[in-house]
Amino acid sequence: MKKIVLFGDSLLAGVMNGETSDILDKHIINELTGMDFPGYGLVKLGKRGESSSEGLARIDEAVEAEGDFVVISFGTNDSLKQKNTLEDFGENIREIIESFDASKVILLTTGYINTEILPSGDNERQQLYAEKAKQIADEVGVNVIDLYHHMTVYPKPNEFVQKADGIHPSEEGYHFLGALIARDIKEKLLAEG
Repeated sequence: MKKIVLFGDSLLAGVMNGETSDILDKHIINELTGMDFPGYGLVKLGKRGESSSEGLARIDEAVEAEGDFVVISFGTNDSLKQKNTLEDFGENIREIIESFDASKVILLTTGYINTEILPSGDNERQQLYAEKAKQIADEVGVNVIDLYHHMTVYPKPNEFVQKADGIHPSEEGYHFLGALIARDIKEKLLAEG
């Protein structure tokens, strides 16, 4: 069975209503199967509250999983809790990415926050971290999904986040994210021939 490693923070842990779940996993697998790419399993290495430096500290766990694809998502805790400066975040992300074969990596940027529900959130800062992730991805040659952009091009981005916390994806948000990840994997598979 082919493996997709989900390595990151609570976004990849599938947090719904305060608990980790398999909601994102199901959407990724269903989307891939629907596009005639069945037979994938997921290795879930998403941890709640983790910053890029904490992810870097456990990079061996993700490398040892030997995924056919690796989805990486850090930055929201760096931004929200200001655990790492923008520059430190960029260096951490670069080191994390460079631990893998670039052709296997899909990097997710930080997403949009509903600041009415989570007033401590700062979407300008989220966007800065998203831009830094895109810059690093471009420099090292990996695919990037600009989650912040995808969420904010819609007139009602609050529909993509849970009303319970204002930060984690809603049911619609996870479905959307699963579709974006599956699309990138499909593009990589088609490019391989």
